[in-house]
Amino acid sequence: MIIYKRQVKVAFLLLLLSQTSLIAQFTYSGNINPSKMIRTSNQSEIKLPFRLATIKASYTMGSFDFLTNSAIEYRWDGEPTFDFREVYVAYFPDWGEVKLGKQIHAWGMVDGNNPTDNLNAYDYYFMFMPGADRKIGSNSASVNLIFGDYQFETVIIPGHTPNRLTFGEDDFPIKPPMDEPDSYVEIEDPMEIGFRLRGSFPAADVSLSYFKGHDRLFSLSGFTLVEGGMPNFNFGFRSTEVYGANLVTFLGDMTLRGEFGYFNSKGTIIKNDFNIFDNNAEYLQYVIQLEIPGPLDIALNAQYIGSRIIEVSELTLVTLTGMVLYHQDIDTFSPGMGTPFAMFAENGLSLSATGWLMHDRLELSANTFMNLDENGYMIGARVFYSPSESWGIEAQLSQFIGDEENSENPFTKLEDFSHIQIGLKYSF
Repeated sequence: MIIYKRQVKVAFLLLLLSQTSLIAQFTYSGNINPSKMIRTSNQSEIKLPFRLATIKASYTMGSFDFLTNSAIEYRWDGEPTFDFREVYVAYFPDWGEVKLGKQIHAWGMVDGNNPTDNLNAYDYYFMFMPGADRKIGSNSASVNLIFGDYQFETVIIPGHTPNRLTFGEDDFPIKPPMDEPDSYVEIEDPMEIGFRLRGSFPAADVSLSYFKGHDRLFSLSGFTLVEGGMPNFNFGFRSTEVYGANLVTFLGDMTLRGEFGYFNSKGTIIKNDFNIFDNNAEYLQYVIQLEIPGPLDIALNAQYIGSRIIEVSELTLVTLTGMVLYHQDIDTFSPGMGTPFAMFAENGLSLSATGWLMHDRLELSANTFMNLDENGYMIGARVFYSPSESWGIEAQLSQFIGDEENSENPFTKLEDFSHIQIGLKYSF
């Protein structure tokens, strides 16, 4: 009788495992994409890292998904580096979704330049790549409640992740203003939290969001006086609150998108003998985007990017000899959160057009970004030809034109970065 019961249990377990294996599903996709960047000025190679290969894999079992997004970063004169950009578990109950692990979040409704999308830091090595490709994953938990036409999302990030900057890179034109600090002022409460409410209405989709975290770019927090010498500066990450609003609506065949972010930054609180800088600030960032269907299936896109500093705590630090060591006002303040493209222009206009030929095997695109306040713009073009379903050849041009009379103009600094990028792509 005992043996019979054991046999029944074994049979039941085998049946359960067989049913589970039938329900479970493993999928993967990715690409191998070697490429080279060549300067247009003197045909020299730009030796920066690129993503040689990427792979996304998921294992689905019932209401659970286990997902990974990984990449191999490589530079031609260096060693490959493997990076798990995302590793998380997702659960999909009837009332919404729950995610836990290293994630790249996507807030905002415009394409790419999102003032309200601040949950992840940016990787400046890949700043000119689209969307999530330029973000750094962060360990986080998110819960999205869905009730009818509304969604309410909460995201909790237990630790702070700063932007990855290009310290010591001779080939990258936009350099940090100083060498990388040896250490940063410790963040006493690194917990970050965000809320977002989305609603779908007959005429538009609307979302409101709030995020409280710490700047992704470091800033000067204070200094320690040294007897008979220069002060030691201390760097940290300001605490910043972001209030956001997003809109998507339609004007006939056109799509109108809008995004607005209000930022309130407060200086780092230092509980020791440091002299603290009162570097509080308020600023706005906003984007308006219009998508227009053109002839011959050409997609036209126009995007206006604006930013405005409302108020900054002014501060000037001088030595006994009168030499200015540090000065901060509205003109010199640098936001530590928001869309990175705001640093190129307070008012900028981006235009792009994309078309497909030869049964979508040939993709042609052109784009430009212009500074509306002063001289400076970028012109880009891309050709992608896919002779077969898995293979593709890509050539891309990026040309920057600055102001000869203003060496501090970001586009002037980028002129030497003008390049052609050629690559081969295999997708699987």
